[in-house]
Amino acid sequence: MKMGRSQGTTISVKVPIKYSVMTDRTQQRLRQIVGRDTRAIHAFLGIIEEHEDELLKGKKDTRINAAELDKLTMTAIKVKEGYEQRLTVPHDMKERFPRMSANELQECRKTALQMYESYLELKNKNGRRASRPCTRISSSRRIPRWVFSQRFTLIENGTHVARWWLDLRDSLDSVPEGRRIHDRLLIPLNISPFHTNQFERGEIKALQIFTDRMSKWWVTFAVRIDKPEPPADNLPVAVLGIDLGIEKAACTSLVTPQKVRENKYFVQEDKVERIKELDNLVAQLQHEMHTRKNNGNPHDEVAARLRKLKRKRYRVAREYDRFMVSQMLDYITELSERYTLYVAIGRLKNIRYTARRGNYKGRRFRGMIHSWAFARITETLKHNLEQLGWPVDGKGARFQVVPESWTSIMCWKCGNKGRRPRQNLFICPTCGNRCNADRNGAINIAGRLITLTSSLHDVRGLGKWASAVARRARPKARGKPCASRRKSLLSKQGTSSGSGESAAVHHVQTDLLSYGDKAGVGDHDHAVARTVEELAVAGSDDPG
Repeated sequence: MKMGRSQGTTISVKVPIKYSVMTDRTQQRLRQIVGRDTRAIHAFLGIIEEHEDELLKGKKDTRINAAELDKLTMTAIKVKEGYEQRLTVPHDMKERFPRMSANELQECRKTALQMYESYLELKNKNGRRASRPCTRISSSRRIPRWVFSQRFTLIENGTHVARWWLDLRDSLDSVPEGRRIHDRLLIPLNISPFHTNQFERGEIKALQIFTDRMSKWWVTFAVRIDKPEPPADNLPVAVLGIDLGIEKAACTSLVTPQKVRENKYFVQEDKVERIKELDNLVAQLQHEMHTRKNNGNPHDEVAARLRKLKRKRYRVAREYDRFMVSQMLDYITELSERYTLYVAIGRLKNIRYTARRGNYKGRRFRGMIHSWAFARITETLKHNLEQLGWPVDGKGARFQVVPESWTSIMCWKCGNKGRRPRQNLFICPTCGNRCNADRNGAINIAGRLITLTSSLHDVRGLGKWASAVARRARPKARGKPCASRRKSLLSKQGTSSGSGESAAVHHVQTDLLSYGDKAGVGDHDHAVARTVEELAVAGSDDPG
């Protein structure tokens, strides 16, 4: 989660509220505050939607002009010298919500702005359909506002009720009562050692109070963590390519200027079996629900069980993904101690389209593709690397999401198109390379990052590194030649030598790919492909 004008990384810490031990007055005030915030945020969203054309700004129209929104919603009586008063506005929010303080209205406005700008970002993406926040959010759902650090304090006061308390300023406007000091609400929290460790990583900047589907109360703290030192850049350069798969959760390949150093597979067989089991249960309940619905029988109970089972499936998949990302982070941290490491992961664009109906790959393949959350793994890995001090955005980014098109079908050795007789097998008919398909894709993904990163082009290398650098500058496409240039002046001879033809007619073009990792062995040699599959050390390209 990123907040406005953030120069660091912000994490969220979710803490349960001891709602049952609160006094009746505090419970009532908390419900009133959250309910009033929801109504105010809905009102701001409706105003933004009504005046969207007037409020849009930015090159891509993905931002809302907050100053113009204030002119529509907030009066200004006490103003600085040189500014005009606004005694009336088209949508007076203070008149609509007279018991809300000005600070609470501003925080509700900021929350509505963030929600609407997120919608505009999704809408701006090509082919991405997004629903407006006003229509997407049901009226019964509470929308929490961001409460900033000036209006709350986290205090430690051990009692028989709770050890940690949230001292929150009551947002009820005290001006009509002639008071300048707001009331305070003391909310008991159930904070564990894990939560305190997260708080110690940085500074608490804001919070949100909300309820889940089970009517349990929570508070989410936004913690701006201290920016750690970036990884060292005086070590040998290496690129780690990550290919996300299905049968194997992920495959990584470490490419150095000399050769492909090592490969690592992340396998989650228990996840595959568990997801299949839950998918079968979901399918059974769906069949039962549709049968009852078609026969005119009540099906509300089955629908509730189905929703509960789908949520359980989501939680199971998310936990497995978090565990795999944690393993990847440990591996990346270990490699960072030996190399100046760059990490590339494939962007699976239109992967869902390949699993559409009518592609003759079967329901099982469609189910596996649609149930895997590739974007969640990518975003989680990026967020965790950013917490470790890695630059993940901009020119000097050490983590990049690269296009994955053709990486799984092109041979990493010779660059020609191969074939995949099975999901996990890649065969190149040109050079004879046979290897795991995920490994082939991971190496190509690493090579693509080398091609796209100009700072790596000055590093001289062999094998895959050299071929990736050679692709960095391709000649621009020329226009159609004129009629006099279309016909070749050469003789129309085939590629094979005819009788009496001189050997000088044929030539061998030497390129960087012909130089292997060892002297005397070329990457085009079929023996190299056979040697690669018989490794003396697991994960190494060196057979010796």
